[in-house]
Amino acid sequence: MKKLLDILTFNLYNIRINKHKHGRKNMADVAKNYTDEMVEAMVASYNDAPSPATVAALAEEFNKKPASIRAKLVSLGVYKAQKRNTTKRGEPVVTKAELAAQIEAAIHVSSGVLPSLTKLSKNDLQTLLVAVS
Repeated sequence: MKKLLDILTFNLYNIRINKHKHGRKNMADVAKNYTDEMVEAMVASYNDAPSPATVAALAEEFNKKPASIRAKLVSLGVYKAQKRNTTKRGEPVVTKAELAAQIEAAIHVSSGVLPSLTKLSKNDLQTLLVAVS
């Protein structure tokens, strides 16, 4: 009797497990988001002028979102992130290493003598620079 139940329920088990595999799409059957011509045009125009304005123009031209264009350019290895010149508050970007060098110059210590100075937070470095200046 146990063998008979095992044989009967085995098929039911397989049906339950395998039923989820039939609804999956093969990646070859899915439509491409960008045609090869679109990709070539995107790469060519971005290489000519790598800027956020170019990404926005491409997004408008291809009726896509700028984030989609940017992601495609990143996946192709073409996109170069723009270096920021200012912080969110509009202040010029100053690295912790630059602040540490300014502090060392202000206290008349040769550069690199205080390597742990860069371990401070940026706010602490700015406060220390104001104090020693």
